[in-house]
Amino acid sequence: MLVIDAGNSVVKFAMVARAGAKPRIMASVDTPKLTVARVRTICRQTRTRSAAATCVVPRVATILYAGCPSVSLIGESSALNFRTDVDRRTVGADRLANMAEAARRFGKNVLVADFGTAATFDVLDGRGRFIGGAIAPGLRILATALSKQTALLPVIEATPPRTMIGKNTRDALRAGLCGGYAGLVEHLLEQLGAGGRRVVFTGGDAGAVAKLVAEKVVVDPLWTLGGIAVLGGLNTREASK
Repeated sequence: MLVIDAGNSVVKFAMVARAGAKPRIMASVDTPKLTVARVRTICRQTRTRSAAATCVVPRVATILYAGCPSVSLIGESSALNFRTDVDRRTVGADRLANMAEAARRFGKNVLVADFGTAATFDVLDGRGRFIGGAIAPGLRILATALSKQTALLPVIEATPPRTMIGKNTRDALRAGLCGGYAGLVEHLLEQLGAGGRRVVFTGGDAGAVAKLVAEKVVVDPLWTLGGIAVLGGLNTREASK
C-alpha cells in the first residue's frame, strides 16, 4: 500500500509491504510544491494497487485525487480500529492515524504528541478510547514568529544554549524558545496524564523536542504513516464487504 501524509509543510509518500510492516519513505515534497504530475510519477514508480492518505490541506486533497484517483482519504466517516469520544467532524485525519497506530501497537493508555507546523497531543485512555487532546503551535512556528513580527530579531535554530541566561540576542532567543517550549510541552504532558501512559513523539521536530523535556518518550518519525496504513487497510476491507 502507498501511504501519504499530507501536512501543512511536507507531503510524505511511503510504501508499506504488508500489514504491520515498517513504512519505507519513497518521497518527501514541500507542500506548496506538490503537483498532480509529481503525484502521478510517484504512483507510477511505486506500482501501487491501493493508496491511503491523511490530508490537512484541502488544495492538496484535490491534487492527490487528480494524481492518484484510487487514493482513499481518511476522514470523519472512515472505519477505525478504536472507539472515540470526540467530535470527529473537527478532528484532523492525521490525529486519527496517530491514534490508530497507538491502538495497534499498545491498545490503551497512550499519549501521542505530533510536532509539525502545529503540535498535537492526543490521548488513548485506559479503555482504548480516543478521548481528545490539545493543539499548540509547532516549534518552528515559534522560532520564526518573533523575527517576522519585529524589525531586528533574527530567525534562530531551535537548539538549546549552554546557559539559560543569554549573553547575546541569539542566545537569549534560544533560551526563551527552548526553555519556553519545554515548559509548554511538559505542562501539557502533565495535564494530559502522561505519567500513567506510554508517550510517543512523532513529526518533523519530534527528536528536537524530545531533547528539551525530561519525560521518557518513544520517538518514531514514521508513526503517522503506520497509522495511515492501519486505517487504509481497514477501510479497504470494509469497502470490499
